[in-house]
Formats: sequence, structure tokens, C-alpha cells
Amino acid sequence: MTTESRRTPVIWRISDGRSGHDSQSKGLVKALNLIKPCDCHDIKLADRKPGLLDLLLKKFPAAKELPDPDMIIGAGHETHLSLLCAKRARGGKTIVIMKPGIPANCFDFCFIPEHDAPKMADNIFTTKGAINCIAPSTEQVNDRGLILVGGPSKHFYWDDEYLLQQLNEILTTHADINWEISDSPRTPETTRDLLAELQKPNAEYKDCSSKGPAWIARRLNLAANVWVTMDSVSMVYESLTSGAAVGLLDVPTSGTSKISDNIEGLVEDKMVTPYSRWLSERKLNRPPVLLNEAKRCAERLHESGLLH
Repeated sequence: MTTESRRTPVIWRISDGRSGHDSQSKGLVKALNLIKPCDCHDIKLADRKPGLLDLLLKKFPAAKELPDPDMIIGAGHETHLSLLCAKRARGGKTIVIMKPGIPANCFDFCFIPEHDAPKMADNIFTTKGAINCIAPSTEQVNDRGLILVGGPSKHFYWDDEYLLQQLNEILTTHADINWEISDSPRTPETTRDLLAELQKPNAEYKDCSSKGPAWIARRLNLAANVWVTMDSVSMVYESLTSGAAVGLLDVPTSGTSKISDNIEGLVEDKMVTPYSRWLSERKLNRPPVLLNEAKRCAERLHESGLLH
């Protein structure tokens, strides 16, 4: 290994293949690269999942051709054993994103959303929501808007009629804004059909299956006004990170949960505008604080000496 390559931090990013988890780990790697260029390698668990025997024997075959890592990053429970195997086999600091299912002291750094209420320790750093790949935008324009629709979950019911009622009110009130509407993998087919049939001259529906996360990122870079169904917490935080004024489309809850408490906290801090408040004010306000959690976490690792 040359002197130059030793000065370049090596990152292994372990992926479980889930887009939400990839967005978080890619966001952190992207932020680290902005501080100092790194030699980054993606390792997909689908190619070869390690087992306990690999951990005992200090083996991590999936990365046998790669340079030794300075950092090993993973998001999602399925990456945890791989992180530990990789470190035991080849060294490097383990960085887990989201609250781990095994004791946090097994990892060197844990970046955990504060709504998960982790027990604080020297290796734990809390974030406001999930880390993501979105960067604050300087290109947003006031006559462009984006509407992001999620779907039912264990914490939220789904009501197509109520959703369409809210959308029609928003699109009619803000007729001077050109809106693009996109869904998510959780969106029911009935909702997709209704969105496709929505007859408004200032709105266009785009099926997420034909667009993907890169399309959403480009639109967030341009849209100064964003509405998100309140079940879609990750999209709420992506929208806030872009710097847009964010409104919450109301979705009936199935009871109190960490997610609903998290959303309520954003409302109390005036980071987002719930539909009920918008009905009386008829405007969206930009958040008083700009979020960039990937940058904050990358700076924390830099302060710990991992990029020197």
C-alpha cells in the first residue's frame, strides 16, 4: 500500500439492500467525502451473509479483495453481524446507524434518532430523525411544489377520500404553484389510481416505481413548498433537510407511538405545518432551523480522528 493510499481513509459501506437504510448510510458516506475524499467500497449482504462461525474464525470473505477499512458503516439490523465480523477480521471502526438490536457498546459509534430514546454513552450520538442523502438547496423556487404520499402502516390508518379532500383544497388554494405528486412503495393501488385521475391544471402525478429516490432528490432541490403525508417520517426529514417549507397531510393514527410523538414534536417546534393549521393560515413557513444530520454525524467522526 502506498503512502498516498494510507492517507486516504478507507470506508466499507455494508448494505442490506433496503432503500431506506441505503439512503442513511450513503448520506453519511457522502458527507464524509465532503470533509475529505475517501476510498469507498459498497458491500452487498445479498452476495454473502456472514454467520457466527465467521465471527469466531475472524473471517469476512465478502471483502477479501478490498483494502483494510478505517470505517465500516451499516444501517439496519441485518448489517450488525457483518459490521462485527468485518472489524474482527480486518480492523477499522464500526459505525451503526439507527438503534441496534444488540448492545450498543458492541460498536464504536452509534448514530441513533433521538425519538428512539437511547441510553446515552460516549459512543452514542443522537440525531433529529434519520440521516439521509439530501443536501440543503440553494435552487428552490416559490412556484414549484412537491407532494409526497406514503401509505398505511401499523401506526396509521389510510383514508383515500380524506387524502383527496386535502389535496384538492391545497391545489385550489395554491393555483399559482406547479405541483408534482409522487407516491411510495407503501401507497395502495387505489390511492395511485385516484392520484392519476386527479384533474387539476397545476398538478401532475408521477409514479414512484418509474422514478426512484434520485428523482425525489432532484425535485426537493427545486421545490420550495412540500407536502408529505404524516406517516412518511423519512420523507418529512428529507424535505426538511432540503430547506423547503413543509406541510403535513393528515393521516388517521392508530394510537400513540414513537412516530406520532416525533411528528408532534416537529409541530411544536414549528418545523412543519400540519394541515389543520394551514387551513386557518393558508401558508407554509420554512423551518426555523435547517437540518443536516449527515453533516453533523460526519463532523463528529472527523472530530474523533477518523479522517486524519
